[in-house]
Amino acid sequence: MSMVLEMPTTYRDVPNDELDGIDGGIGAIAVIGIIGGALGIGGSLYAGGMAAGERAYHAGLRNKTYQKIKWQVRGAVAGMSPAGSPFIMAGFENKFYSMI
Repeated sequence: MSMVLEMPTTYRDVPNDELDGIDGGIGAIAVIGIIGGALGIGGSLYAGGMAAGERAYHAGLRNKTYQKIKWQVRGAVAGMSPAGSPFIMAGFENKFYSMI
């Protein structure tokens, strides 16, 4: 069974300005909102990592122990939140290392 492509017998000219809204489709305010939302999410993930780093320190985690398990921790966090793990771990390690 072969398929045959049939072209339409009629067509309509589309003015150039009619296609202007197709390219992009969003304005500067929408883009700024997207960037602001991404920064807010990244900041909250970083703050969560900082809180976890402080709690881990107060729970008794010290640098010698953390150096032995840090790749396991990083891998587990990456498994839970692949996109957010860099923010979480940066917050965690910055806070933890600042306390030791």
